Amino acid sequence: PAQLVKKFNIPVVPVYIERIKDVNFRITINSPIKFNENDTIENITEELNLILEKMILKKPEQWIWSHNRWK
Repeated sequence: PAQLVKKFNIPVVPVYIERIKDVNFRITINSPIKFNENDTIENITEELNLILEKMILKKPEQWIWSHNRWK
């Protein structure tokens, strides 16, 4: 995402989907996050990872990683 932000100067819209029961879900669409041209790919990635971390911590049992994200 950070590379896309830098290349196209676009905001990122965090979206959180939570399974409520069986096939019922709740979707939360957060406000767009705008970065400025001085932000580095590393800074953008760090901020987006913090947001992702908060999403996971809300309901960690609903998350599964099938690949090594941090390789």
